[in-house]
Amino acid sequence: MKPTSNPGFAILDYLEHELPGYRFETHIDMTFVIELLVDFPEIDVLEEIKTFRWYHNNEPLSETAQRVSIRRWIARAARSRHLH
Repeated sequence: MKPTSNPGFAILDYLEHELPGYRFETHIDMTFVIELLVDFPEIDVLEEIKTFRWYHNNEPLSETAQRVSIRRWIARAARSRHLH
């Protein structure tokens, strides 16, 4: 993984190279990542994606609803943060 100071690029790089089984598509994932960063500014999105990966024991993601699964994970993290 290449280091970068831009969180959006770091997330895109992680999705493309580090998340097993993730079907990376540049044009879709750029919009997806921007939306996550805008919708959840209080959340470290990259850290949550890493946690998502290891929660699932580094197993390849299922073929269906990959982005929905990640978004739900981050939304739950945001709700949990507001409860504490």
